[in-house]
Amino acid sequence: MRTFFARRYMRRIELVGNTEKVLGILILLLVAAIVVAFVLQVGTNRDYLFNVDQEAYAPAAPEPADAEAEAARRSTGEGENPFPDPGLEDWRPPSRVDRFTADNLYVKIDGRAEAYLRFHVVGLTFGMYRHEGNGERTVDVYWYDMGTPANALGMYRAEEPPDATPVAIGHAAYQVGGAVFFCKGASYVQVFPRRTDRADAQVSLTIAERLAAQIEKTMDDP
Repeated sequence: MRTFFARRYMRRIELVGNTEKVLGILILLLVAAIVVAFVLQVGTNRDYLFNVDQEAYAPAAPEPADAEAEAARRSTGEGENPFPDPGLEDWRPPSRVDRFTADNLYVKIDGRAEAYLRFHVVGLTFGMYRHEGNGERTVDVYWYDMGTPANALGMYRAEEPPDATPVAIGHAAYQVGGAVFFCKGASYVQVFPRRTDRADAQVSLTIAERLAAQIEKTMDDP
């Protein structure tokens, strides 16, 4: 029994016109040609199917570093180095000085920059003191320009721990874990020794005293 579709669309071969027969043959020949071409392509060039375009799937090239961040890392010349000689045997002042503004402070102290911005920080100067005979002995100095003495003291008080040991440097200072923190004028300075033994704690204290004297000299200059 014929279905609805069979009754409607199926015709006896003698009712199919010559034009339809020719078109049908051409379509069959075209399909056969496509199949033959595909088989030949696979047989003679397997790379066509199985090789990966390395350029298409290569990882994207890293974007160039932020120009502002790179500029913040620039090193000043020796004549522009604001860090004084520590006056200690085998210890040398920073050979590289990095400067940061309020806009790119996060480059150096990511995660803590917001606290300084609340106290209207102007910029940060960073340098590392080194011991010539022992690469493990270094002292990092973070020298913040807070714009005004009130801002510097406010930031200093915000970070001062209750168990800090006061020291006589600048307008206010303390030492904890070998590190020294002080404010002088609009400057808030942190001096961090890599080692926390007694010897390097004393080195940090000496560096802080030299820095405070340097800041006072700058303040006195007309």
